[in-house]
Amino acid sequence: MLRKLLKHEFIATGRIMGIVYAVVALIMGYILISYFAVQRDEASIGQMLGITVLMLISMCMFVLTAVIMVTNFQKTLYGDQGYLTFTLPVKSVSLLASKVITSTVWFIAAFATLIGTMALTMFVVKEDMLGDNYETIESMLPLILGGKSVATVVTYVLYRLISLFVSFAMFTIEVYFAITIANTRLFQKHYVLWTMVFSVAIIAISEKIAIMISEAITFGLVITEESVGVLTNSTAYTPNSLPLDLVSVIVSVLFGIGFFYGTFYLMSKKVNIR
Repeated sequence: MLRKLLKHEFIATGRIMGIVYAVVALIMGYILISYFAVQRDEASIGQMLGITVLMLISMCMFVLTAVIMVTNFQKTLYGDQGYLTFTLPVKSVSLLASKVITSTVWFIAAFATLIGTMALTMFVVKEDMLGDNYETIESMLPLILGGKSVATVVTYVLYRLISLFVSFAMFTIEVYFAITIANTRLFQKHYVLWTMVFSVAIIAISEKIAIMISEAITFGLVITEESVGVLTNSTAYTPNSLPLDLVSVIVSVLFGIGFFYGTFYLMSKKVNIR
């Protein structure tokens, strides 16, 4: 059933997101085709215009994603479609899980668009736009990656990907928790205002607590040139080593689980559907 809910969620939210990403794909395709079709030392006006548009879209994608996800969550659960949604023969936990997963995937897609745009800019524009900075970046890469084993590089990349996924999922469930509180009887009359207030408060407090715990507890991984080890209070590592904090990730996961089931409880017991 979760698979069907995810399919429905992606179709519902993809009506707008799909159009935007189709435009992004067309612009990227045009830039790459024109780049390989006409070899030249400087980027053309069309390529520069396309890159500028991509940059603007990439910077707006996170805001657009947040607006669509919040609007869809409010409308389909606590708005006009709420009665229909809650009459479906599925558990509320599945409804919530499908929305969290969908939102997280769209946020990751927005981040991938930003990274893709930056990579395309580096590839097409190069010295024409970056000048000596491009040569500096090229010269730094061997120093950053040189000497490190495949295992250490893979570990670092996996850590960053997992941290990114957890961060987007955490942000999503925090906002959904705030929206759910704002739709309880006490706050429903001004639910938009209370959604903003609770979102800011929940995110700020959670971040503060996570930082305090991370500072009090040292645990994670430490990457050296040849190996990956466990990082604790007693671990000694060289300046060239790269420490990766796992405490903040674990705390975010635990907070996320708590907010998820808190949202589920409020959905089931306390929310008034409009």
